[in-house]
Amino acid sequence: MPIKHLRAVIAVAAFVAVPACGAQQPGAQRAAGSAPGPAPETERGPDPRVQELEQELADTKRALDEQKAESEALRKSESELKAKADEAAALQTKLAEVVGKFGDVTTEDGAVRVELVDKILFPVGEADLTDNGRKVLAEVGAALKDIDDKQIWVQGHTDDSPIVVRKPKGPPPAPKVEAPKGKKGGKVKAEEPPAGSDAVLPFITNWELSAARALTVVHYLQDEAKVDPARLAAVAFGQYRPNSKSKAKNRRIEIVLYPRAKLAPK
Repeated sequence: MPIKHLRAVIAVAAFVAVPACGAQQPGAQRAAGSAPGPAPETERGPDPRVQELEQELADTKRALDEQKAESEALRKSESELKAKADEAAALQTKLAEVVGKFGDVTTEDGAVRVELVDKILFPVGEADLTDNGRKVLAEVGAALKDIDDKQIWVQGHTDDSPIVVRKPKGPPPAPKVEAPKGKKGGKVKAEEPPAGSDAVLPFITNWELSAARALTVVHYLQDEAKVDPARLAAVAFGQYRPNSKSKAKNRRIEIVLYPRAKLAPK
């Protein structure tokens, strides 16, 4: 073999031998007891950062669900309030047509308030209904009877004028009584009536007057208009709840309709 050919074979053999020697070095190192490489992820356990992100995601989802529930509850509440407001407005219109010029009908906080001036219902200083008062209450009672989901509070009010206590008139002159015939003694003096109280009105103060008027209206609504008595109540305020500077407006009966209370059986 020529020398130049021999040199070429030696060069190729050297080129092949070098990578082979390098490929054996990692195996030789492992055989020599070198430190192992990093363990797989399954052996190290879950990544704490991933767990933290998952917890944040769960908390965010829970907060969104709570906000959604609150939003639904708010929409439901608004819908119920609107329905109650519409119902109160319809009831106000109905009662206003009945009351007409004899009073006012207003709505506040879900309650419907019917104000009737006292001169329509009662004589001055008394608690007996007038004929006009009976007519007005008959129409009001007919309207209230159809509204079975409301409780009805009848409130009596007066002005601050004190009750005038009149003195009773003096007794009539005593008739002359002749003595029986056949007996001496002449005329017999009539027996004087015992001294009584100066008060002839049944109402000593405005408390009694306002209470008596409220009870009169309650009795009429129950007995004549046939309103369920379980829905009725009589309340007296005397002169202590004025609504105007006018005394005439302060003398009034208020019929207030509230949502009917649901009492749990004992």
